[in-house]
Amino acid sequence: MLRYKEKSMKKIIYSILTISITLSAFAQEAADKKVQAGLVVGSGLAIQKMGTNYLSSKGGNDLTVGANVNFSFSETIGFCTGLEFDFETLKYSYPGSISKNVYYYYNETDNEILRSQNVDLALNSTKLFLLTDRKQKLVYLTIPTMLTFRTKFFGYFRYFGKFGLRNSFLLKSHVNDAGFTLAGNDFLGARTAKTNDNMIIKNETVFFKSAFGLCGGAEWNFSGSTSLVAELGYYYGFTQLYWKNDGTVDQVDRKTSLFSREVNNDGILANIHYSNRATQSQVMLKISILF
Repeated sequence: MLRYKEKSMKKIIYSILTISITLSAFAQEAADKKVQAGLVVGSGLAIQKMGTNYLSSKGGNDLTVGANVNFSFSETIGFCTGLEFDFETLKYSYPGSISKNVYYYYNETDNEILRSQNVDLALNSTKLFLLTDRKQKLVYLTIPTMLTFRTKFFGYFRYFGKFGLRNSFLLKSHVNDAGFTLAGNDFLGARTAKTNDNMIIKNETVFFKSAFGLCGGAEWNFSGSTSLVAELGYYYGFTQLYWKNDGTVDQVDRKTSLFSREVNNDGILANIHYSNRATQSQVMLKISILF
């Protein structure tokens, strides 16, 4: 009986060793590759930290598609880069009050939100809008530059951590707004509920943004040199999303589009112009297939 148990244990040990060696052999093809390239898709949450009291963030989301390339300096150290397209939706609300409602003028013929310096109230197409909610749609071209630290393969799997930058360049931006038009462009005029879709704001969103990222994940070498990779990351944005345009109350050459009606230091009800201000962080899950 004892000999039978010893033989059984030896068979189990030999079987485990054989399977381990076999799995390592299959994984070796991916481990030996100096360059891996493939497609990546991802989704995540966008978190805006506001720099103004005139509006609040309601969060947002991100969809990423693109291609990544991994360069191996050694079996355990590498560098990841590529080209990714980020399709973002950012949400804001302008709760307002009696003294801090948010307004802008727009041209209804070409869906353009007007900066103060371009407002011409003599045109019938110029309308006054009271803003309550905004959904901004953006498309970025992103270039990740991440150092990768990996374990060696354990069978079919190896694990990794990354840190580095995601640098993004703005390709397209428009907003969908909800609120009210005001009859006769009068701040006390009758309100009519309205949605302004696909509105354009020139020179509001900064062309470039950058974020520092930390992420971790696993690589599954499921066939030859082909691997499936999953990673979860946090990216801290340290650049402003929007241009800051300064000026004085009632300045006609103002480059901003948003303003509120407030009592100024002289006790006069006036237009107080301001810029949207925010930085962005993201939590993202990515899935990629590398060859």
